[in-house]
Amino acid sequence: MARWVLALLLILPGVAQAQADHSGLTRAKYVRYCLMCHSRAAPEGVSPAVLMGLYPERGLQPALVMPGVTCWRRCERCFAPVAREPTK
Repeated sequence: MARWVLALLLILPGVAQAQADHSGLTRAKYVRYCLMCHSRAAPEGVSPAVLMGLYPERGLQPALVMPGVTCWRRCERCFAPVAREPTK
């Protein structure tokens, strides 16, 4: 019975999203929202196109440099999605 519960929990979408989703991250958003904290240590999984021209230290992990800091990109209260203008 416990195996079935564990298997069900692993299948649920919320469990599978342990790593941050960087699919909507653009270079402009990274510079505006993330560069303040991630100037030395780039987060994992960010596209090389986003980091082009920026020089974070290789191998430096944000969790080691900034322990206990929560990434703002995961907070929709501080950085709500940008409202789009209605099309005419």
